Amino acid sequence: MWPPAPRAWRGFSLLVFLLPLLPAVLINLLTGQIRQLLGALLGLGLGGLAFRLLRRGNRRAEAAGAALVGVATGLIGLLAANLHPVAAVILGLGAGWGARLAYLDPRPASPIAAAAPSAPDVLDAAAARIAALGRSAPRLGVPRLAEAVAALGALAADLRQRPNRPEEAVRFLIVMLDGLERIAARLAAGAEPPPSLPALLEDMITGAADMRRRLREAETIALDVQVKVLSDRLRQEGLA
Repeated sequence: MWPPAPRAWRGFSLLVFLLPLLPAVLINLLTGQIRQLLGALLGLGLGGLAFRLLRRGNRRAEAAGAALVGVATGLIGLLAANLHPVAAVILGLGAGWGARLAYLDPRPASPIAAAAPSAPDVLDAAAARIAALGRSAPRLGVPRLAEAVAALGALAADLRQRPNRPEEAVRFLIVMLDGLERIAARLAAGAEPPPSLPALLEDMITGAADMRRRLREAETIALDVQVKVLSDRLRQEGLA
């Protein structure tokens, strides 16, 4: 494909092709060749209009101008040059397509949509928060706090190994982690541990351990079902 014509010279080559029509108009007028005269006049008129459209710099106008080049060429061939209608149509189509190649800027390619960044994994974010909390917990003077953080860390590690994570377990982890972070922030700000704090931390540790046990039980049940299904399939196939 030829590169589009420079903007400053857009359409001027069309005028060069239209120049021979000027003496043709005069000759046909003097000789009384009405058909040829009409073809030359239509070619000049439509060609001039196409020139104006091609100079606008608007893609829609340029496309219309290229189409007019094809129409003008076909009419000139049909009327002024006495071509067969089929030949005139083919000539016009070729001229219109050539004008599009010469004068229209290539349509800008649609930018490749950037891949949407995947949402950060909830457990990845939770693991980072647990690690930060685990570094600060020993300095807060509440022994069971570090144990509660470790219990949540173990639960998060178990969940990360399961593609199909129970929503209940993930929600438990996030709620408990939010609570521990608030407790740690208050303690770091100088708050005195209330008497009920050790019991609450113990409940968190027990709850995390119980959730891990329930996860293992669910995996055990799933494995039992899978073994039973596979055993039945082997018997059906006569392999067991």
